[in-house]
Formats: sequence, structure tokens, C-alpha cells
Amino acid sequence: MRPGKSLFLVVLTGLCVGLSGCGQQPARTVEPGGPGLSQEQVRQQDAAARWADDYCVAVGSLVQGLATMPSVDPSSPHRAVRTSSELLGSVIGGLDRALDGLGKLPPSPVPGGDQVRAQAVADFQGVRDRASAVRQRLDSTDASDIDEATLGQAHGPLDEVSRLDLLNRFDTVPELATAIAHAPVCQQLTVQVTAAPR
Repeated sequence: MRPGKSLFLVVLTGLCVGLSGCGQQPARTVEPGGPGLSQEQVRQQDAAARWADDYCVAVGSLVQGLATMPSVDPSSPHRAVRTSSELLGSVIGGLDRALDGLGKLPPSPVPGGDQVRAQAVADFQGVRDRASAVRQRLDSTDASDIDEATLGQAHGPLDEVSRLDLLNRFDTVPELATAIAHAPVCQQLTVQVTAAPR
């Protein structure tokens, strides 16, 4: 389980560092709009940038529990199952924080933003439910029934989390795609994901 987990930790550690305190609200400076924009357009841009930044803080909080994920201890089948369960617990905790943050976001100031959030909630909740189900199976496994297939169950949820696109569908909403450029936390997420090894 270590190779996939190692790559995942590299990505998550990079995100955690980039988020300056893992999910804490950074000081924000939203750049003014470009030339020729009315005051109303500038206000709309500012509102979109702030909402996008709050969204990125919420989904970025996923790294809080994941940046300190426990290692899987392969010294015995029993230890491997127990530490795999602990690792999944960290994943579930991170997803819970992200879901909580997304749930507390105000309505989007631009059309389409609420649909982006709803899809992220559905994606995160689906991964969380599957991780929880695998964890329950691991926790209920009798020591005498532990085999390679049992130990491999944790791979699925970890792979799913590593493939989550934290800014999924932002590019489908022009105002949000533009807002990313003025949202510091979104910029940090974008840079870290782009720079992370694949």
C-alpha cells in the first residue's frame, strides 16, 4: 500500500503547506477589476472571488486530516488491518471537514456556483460513504480471516481521494473561472496541484 500512499502524501503535504495553516482563513486581497468595468461589475467580481476563496478553503480543509495520515504497519496482518482502518479514519475526517465547510457556504453570487458546490458535495459524500463502508468491514474482520484481499480494500477509497479534483467544474462557470485569479487560496490550490508529481 505504500507506493500509492507515498504519492498521495506528497500531493497532500504540498497542498497543506500552500494553504498556510491548512484551512485557516488567510488575509485576502481581492484585486480590483480591469479597466472599463462599472462599479457594479467590480462588486460582482469581488463577491465571486470571495465566494470562490471560501469554497477553496472548504475543499482545501480536506488536507487537515490527510496530511498526518498514519502509516500502514505491515508487521502483522492484525496490525496492517488496524492501521489501515486508522488511515481510512483520517480520510473520513478530512472529507467530513470539507463537507462541513461546503455546507456552510452562503449561496453563490453567480449563476452556476451552487451547482458546482452541489456536485462537489455529492462527490465527496460518495467517497466518504465508500471509505466508511470499507473501514467498517476492516473493523469487523476476524483476525483469522485476514488475507491479501482484506488488506487491499483500503486502496479503493485512497485512490478515489487522490483523484478528487478540488476545483472540479469551476471552468464550466465563466465567473468562477475568472474569480480563481483573484482568490488567493484557489491560486495556491491550483499551483500545488499543477506542480505535484503524477
